[in-house]
Amino acid sequence: MQKVKNPQMERTSGHPRWVMALVILGTIVTLLAIFSIWANRQALNTDNWVNTSDRLLANEQVDEQLSAFIAEQIFAHVDVKEKLEEALPEKLAPLASAAAGGLQGLAPQVAERVLEAPRTQALWSEANRRAHEALLRVLDGGGKNLSTENGEVVLDLRPLVEEVGERVGVSELATKLPEGAGRITILRSEELSTAQKIVKLIRRLPIVLTLLALVLFGLAVFLAGPRRRRALRSVGVGFVVAGVLALVLRAIGGHYVVDALASSETVRPAAQAVWEIGTSLLVTIAGSTIAFGVLVFLAAWLAGPTAPATAIRRAAAPHVRDHDWVAYAAAATLFLILVAWAPVDAFRRPLGMLVLAVLLAVGAEVMRRQIAREFPHAQAGEESARIRASAESFFRGSGEDRPRGGGSGDA
Repeated sequence: MQKVKNPQMERTSGHPRWVMALVILGTIVTLLAIFSIWANRQALNTDNWVNTSDRLLANEQVDEQLSAFIAEQIFAHVDVKEKLEEALPEKLAPLASAAAGGLQGLAPQVAERVLEAPRTQALWSEANRRAHEALLRVLDGGGKNLSTENGEVVLDLRPLVEEVGERVGVSELATKLPEGAGRITILRSEELSTAQKIVKLIRRLPIVLTLLALVLFGLAVFLAGPRRRRALRSVGVGFVVAGVLALVLRAIGGHYVVDALASSETVRPAAQAVWEIGTSLLVTIAGSTIAFGVLVFLAAWLAGPTAPATAIRRAAAPHVRDHDWVAYAAAATLFLILVAWAPVDAFRRPLGMLVLAVLLAVGAEVMRRQIAREFPHAQAGEESARIRASAESFFRGSGEDRPRGGGSGDA
């Protein structure tokens, strides 16, 4: 006998396969959005760039390699041995070679002390800011009066090299250094076209991918029909999975990047530090995504059929049903807590705070209506009395199950 399909059941049962596919696709897009947001904020925000460079300078391993680079620049462009031979008396001239070697060995230590000085750190920050601002001007199209140092955008560390040279005793270093000494090339003219295309993509991707992820997740919840709460819970899990995958990929990618950057084992600690500091913003964004997913999951759980969630709704019913403002006051309190805690980075930004406020207001209204519909006759204190009665019944039953004294003679 052929079963007759119920059209009404088909209309209300949702589309579980489509929902699952949309949630999976939304999770993948969210993962891509995390990396695009990181690339945008890290590479195209001057303040973030300078902050990262300052943290790099404060790192011991990076500081050691940078000191070695500065010392190398001094002795690569100045014949210290010849300078010492000219300065020393004729009888002591043979000692110039040994003295130059001693100064060369001492220079990295002097450079480290110089780099720790507030004045040097200010020079470092300013050099990075100028280089990044010039880089952005070039990548955004530049202008007819923009010069990029012979077709290149450079990080100019020449002032630091001169500062260390003076401390070492090479006072004439500024006049002896060639034009390119102490400068690190960031972008060459032949790379400009490709870099500009990448920057345009990085600027657009975060908005496009974030909106696409939200649309996919929203469509999944819409198509879930009566299973919308379950779909919302899956969306929360999707955000958490995307954040965790981003952290896993960061850890895996770090091994390959450090191997590529480290030309020797002595450089590896500095390369590892550069990767960890350079991707710290990625950790923040991934953590924010995980926190947002947990909040979505908890919201879906609170509206669900589990005993604890039902008890919470029943206890709140008399207050929420009879006083509309209670639900909104609870939402406002939660809003203030989340803004102060800021588990999601967007909560620190005006637009993010506005979106959060709207979501909490809508959620409060939806929850208020659900509670009023589920428990139209619930009274204040009723749930507390129910919990006490259950606890007393449990302990009373446990007491009756325990064997009494002299149990063998009760037969």
